[in-house]
Amino acid sequence: MDRRKALRTIGFGTTAITVTPAVVGMLQSCQTQTDTFSPIHFSKENFSVVSQLMDLIIPDTDIPGAIELKLPEFLDGFIDVIMNEKAQKKITDGLDQFIAIALKDTGKSNASRLERSDLDAQLAKYLKADQQQQNSAQDDENYQTASAFAKQLRSMTINAFKTNEYIGENVMAYAPIPGEQKGCVDLMETTGGKAWSSL
Repeated sequence: MDRRKALRTIGFGTTAITVTPAVVGMLQSCQTQTDTFSPIHFSKENFSVVSQLMDLIIPDTDIPGAIELKLPEFLDGFIDVIMNEKAQKKITDGLDQFIAIALKDTGKSNASRLERSDLDAQLAKYLKADQQQQNSAQDDENYQTASAFAKQLRSMTINAFKTNEYIGENVMAYAPIPGEQKGCVDLMETTGGKAWSSL
């Protein structure tokens, strides 16, 4: 199946697009049919950085991480197809600024030389900054752009993770054919503390 053609035929509403579990499943099945991935939205170098960042946000543990679940591939297609030009530009500009600051901090010449530890330190700078650090960088527009990108990437990574078919069926509480609806029940008793899958 031609991945780009499949992405384009998802269907566009006039004001909003709903990404249903069926759409997510379709995107993921398209990804598994290709041996080599060519990014649509990101350059290959930037896609490599985004993949490493997503893997730092959701690493392999006792369940698969972002790379094994193909979340970077999903995100690349999602940005290209679902987001408007303004939102795409915001992500591209944010990533460019994130990389520029990482290169300046590490003294490296290009993004391909950034190591996992370099990227981890950059994520920590933006995602773990205390209030004093945030206040001191308030007037630094480049820092704010990179910080906004890091926070948006974390949010999109988590959302992609939660809508992934494997996670929905094997990690979250999953009922392919829902039974009766019970209102106020203890989550620990009903699902062992797991959130319900949206699949």
